[in-house]
This record gives sequence, C-alpha cells and structure tokens, in this order.
Amino acid sequence: MTYDELRARLKARQALIVHFSHHAAMRGELVYPTDLRQVFAEQEAWPLSCSVLTPGHRMKVVGSVGVVLEPRTAEDVLRVYHDDAGAYAEGSNNHSLGELLSAASFDASLNRVAPGSYNEWRVRGAKPVGLFIEDPANIEVRHKAQCELPWGTETIIAPKRICLAEVRTAFPDKPIWTMDSNGPRLL
Repeated sequence: MTYDELRARLKARQALIVHFSHHAAMRGELVYPTDLRQVFAEQEAWPLSCSVLTPGHRMKVVGSVGVVLEPRTAEDVLRVYHDDAGAYAEGSNNHSLGELLSAASFDASLNRVAPGSYNEWRVRGAKPVGLFIEDPANIEVRHKAQCELPWGTETIIAPKRICLAEVRTAFPDKPIWTMDSNGPRLL
C-alpha cells in the first residue's frame, strides 16, 4: 500500500491511530504522563502498539488517554491486526501476529474486531499530532503509589482517576480529540 492510499483510507474511515498510555506495564515502570511525553519527544524510534479508532467503534481500548499518530510514510505502519497481536520488540526485531499493511489487512484490522476486543497496529516513526481521550468524563491513568504491606512500604503501579483539566495541564499545547458516532471531535 502506498502512503497516499493509506492516508486516503484513514481519511475515508475518519480513523485515528492512537498509542494509549496502557493500563498494563508495556514499557516497564513508565507511568502517565512521562510515557506519552516520550512519544511526543520522538527521541527514540521504538515500535508503538496502537489502536485505530473509527466513528462508532465498539472496541474496549487499552487506556483512557493516548497520543494520536500520523504516519509519515506507509512504512511507518509495521504490522496490523484485528485483535491483540501479542506484539513486542526484541532488540531491532519487531514481533507480532499482525500482517504487513495492504488494502485487505487494513480493512480486516478495522472490520473484524470482536466485541470487547481491540485492534493492534504496530507503528514506528509516525508524527505525534495531539492527544486522544476515550471518555472525557472517565479518565484513568497509571501512576506510582505507595502501598503499606505487612513487610513494609512498596511502590506499586496502580490506576488513578484524573480529569480533563489535568490532561490539559500536563499537555498544555496539544490538541485533544475524542471520537463519537460522527467522527473525531476536538475537546
């Protein structure tokens, strides 16, 4: 698939490619907002697991807030899949159940998502263009918290509820989108 074909397909579907601040430990001990700031900094070209969201999607995404990415080339999209692709990077090798980008794999990655699941695109080198919030009234992020245990205090990674104003404070110069049945909407 060419870059122009990719852009046209994303535009026609009103799709956003989003790398979420993942609820699970995708990149070690990184927590919000540091994880997303690293994506905006573009200091490393590591593969990012993303979901591609379209108007009225019924996916159960893996986070509440994420970075919207815009591919600079078709090669920025490494693999696409209609479910969790079990993707990970090992050195310079990218492992994924996903398929190379083609017209058929693009369509399947959006059309075959099972209810309660999500699609996974592996993306590297795409331009961060703003933030995405799944539900502005219900934002939950990963943070480090102190936990008192019988043997002492430990630092754990736990969910924390925040509000839209806190996202705006953390990323004051970034546009923020959400998605409804009519398409992407700026907040």
